[in-house]
Amino acid sequence: MAPEHQLLMSDFLEESELLLDSMVQSRDSLRACPSDPSALRGLSRDAHTLRGILLMVDMPALRDLACRLEEAVGALRREAGRSPDDALRLVDEAVKALAELKRGAAQGRCDAPARAEMRGHEAVPMARSRTVLVVDDSRTVLRVVQRALEEAGFCALTANTALAAIEAISREQPALILLDLSIAEQDAGALLRRFSRDGVFHRTPVVLFSNQPDTLLRATAKRLGAAGHLRKTGDARAIVTAVSAQLERPARTSGGP
Repeated sequence: MAPEHQLLMSDFLEESELLLDSMVQSRDSLRACPSDPSALRGLSRDAHTLRGILLMVDMPALRDLACRLEEAVGALRREAGRSPDDALRLVDEAVKALAELKRGAAQGRCDAPARAEMRGHEAVPMARSRTVLVVDDSRTVLRVVQRALEEAGFCALTANTALAAIEAISREQPALILLDLSIAEQDAGALLRRFSRDGVFHRTPVVLFSNQPDTLLRATAKRLGAAGHLRKTGDARAIVTAVSAQLERPARTSGGP
């Protein structure tokens, strides 16, 4: 296995295991109290995060499982009195699938999750050396997006916390910020208002990056004052095209909250 893929597999397994450990805690809480609101919120958040990571890598069976889990938890949160059995069964399936993947990786029986790949036959135009800051709390997502952008000629910086993003913006003054929506919403006070106060929105386009449905993501980007939005994808062409298109727009970009 190539060193790059070894790192990607290591990141993916570590992040997935942490998420599934958290899901197991929520599962056990829901078995004891099916209406536990804290456990429901935690399970919903973790399923959404896992699905976002799996949208970036080529592991369709696990991705389908994460999608079904997120849908089951969503139904559980919407419908009071609904049995949690479907969601809890899917947590058990996810734990089993990850354990199988770890055993295979340890024995050299499985490939690393593929990084984002260029799809289609046309070449993506090489970017002039423009700096893009990618902000996401997943190392797997950061590694995939950074590689896609660098292969297209961008200088790609990464940050996995709001504080690291603020420091990178101050130090590097990137041409564009690709911002994970969960970080944006989690740290709205510490990050988005900081962007607005420091004038970042008025000199640097901020593109929200999420696995939300496109219509919802578009509305969220507008509400938060971002310049654009991009659904998480393992298609490197889509990532590069979206970033390039945003940078080709006239200067000034985001409105700020």
